[in-house]
Amino acid sequence: MTKRFILAALLLLGVIFIVTAVFANLSAGTKAPDFTLQTLDGKKFTLADNFKAPGKVVLLDIWATWCPPCRAEIPHLVKLQNKYKDKAVVFVGVAVDDKKADVASFSKKNKINYTVCADEKGKTISSKYQVRGIPATYIIDKKGVIRYVHSGFGGADDAAKMDKEIASLLK
Repeated sequence: MTKRFILAALLLLGVIFIVTAVFANLSAGTKAPDFTLQTLDGKKFTLADNFKAPGKVVLLDIWATWCPPCRAEIPHLVKLQNKYKDKAVVFVGVAVDDKKADVASFSKKNKINYTVCADEKGKTISSKYQVRGIPATYIIDKKGVIRYVHSGFGGADDAAKMDKEIASLLK
């Protein structure tokens, strides 16, 4: 193997590590910062609207179409959305891609069944949630308080943790 190949492989591993890590000062017990973004279907999504009485649990997922762990997480979120579609739970994905068209195409192809907002280059959401990497998943209770924060995506075990947290907040 050449030095160039080894260097490229190490660089790729470094990028993957950075992409899957989130260093956020927002932790469980923190009030979720409000935001308003346009959905893919042209409507406005305002986070705070979901906490008006009687309130809903919100799963907020910050992701991008080019992120391998984000792409792996999507089918699990689709299944969770199906499970909770008749409950007081709102799933919202905020894509931080460069182009809304890429997000729309990806969402259609992958049959995403929950609200998706496009936040070009994360201009709105990244600073509010202090995102340093993606996917970044937050589960927020009916009063707007973050109860679960997770960085990256490790497969079915992570999805099971999200499911358990949502169920506990619906009791």
